[in-house]
Amino acid sequence: VPSSVGRKGRRPLPAPAEEVSRVRPGQAMAPKRKAKGGGGAKKKGKAAAAESKSSSKKKVSSESSSSSLEVPLTFKRYASVDGGDEIGMDGLAKLAEDLGIDAATDTKLLAFCWRLQAEKPGVISEAEWQRVTSCPRLPTYGSSSPTVEALKEGWDQLDPGFLDNAEFRPFYKFCFEFNREGTKKFLDKDAAIALLPLCVENRSTHTKQFVAFLEKKSDDFKLNKDQWCSFLDFSLSVGPGPAFDGWDADESSWPILLDEFVEYAKAQAKEDTTTTTTTTKQADDDQAQNN
Repeated sequence: VPSSVGRKGRRPLPAPAEEVSRVRPGQAMAPKRKAKGGGGAKKKGKAAAAESKSSSKKKVSSESSSSSLEVPLTFKRYASVDGGDEIGMDGLAKLAEDLGIDAATDTKLLAFCWRLQAEKPGVISEAEWQRVTSCPRLPTYGSSSPTVEALKEGWDQLDPGFLDNAEFRPFYKFCFEFNREGTKKFLDKDAAIALLPLCVENRSTHTKQFVAFLEKKSDDFKLNKDQWCSFLDFSLSVGPGPAFDGWDADESSWPILLDEFVEYAKAQAKEDTTTTTTTTKQADDDQAQNN
């Protein structure tokens, strides 16, 4: 999961060897017959047996290959990585490995956990995992034997970019809740800076500057849920800086953090304008002297 699964000290265990379908006794063997007649019949019998044996081998090989690709999407497969009782961050890293995705940056993994209605930070219970087949918004919906391949085939359907703003809000809130550590009610500075751009994506024109603003905060800075959620509301209702159309510091009830951000952004814009003016004037002076 972005910002958590990829943390230092976490290394997914290697995947167990895939099960290969066993050939039933006699399946790969051509039936033996006694040749009747002369040597020609004997040769013909041997050729037929060889052809039958070759065809049977190809069939077995094809069945084995197909079976080896079908990885069961079971709770046990991923819970075992974290001890067996629930799927934690290492188990989700294992799922990401099976899907061939980057657990630290693919927000569809967060969307998957959201669709499972995971309640505890960084954890999926066995009861929640049952929604793999009962949630209509998952590609494995209705399957009696869901596989990694089925989930992977419909993985792009989980892209949060497809959500409208009304449905995106609860997902965005979930991203905060799921990435908290234990009983903490906030995200540490580094976690917030890494997670926010991934989750909000292109719904905000303020992200880059807001992250720069957070980076200037002290190392012990914490971002709480109200601040996290308010940034999305701010992004959807306030125009880009330095004008910030729609922003009214006197009338708004935004968290103080956003007041500070607007002040920071306007100060930066003013400083950038001054620097640009100074640079342009210096260039003009240099050109005048050269002439």
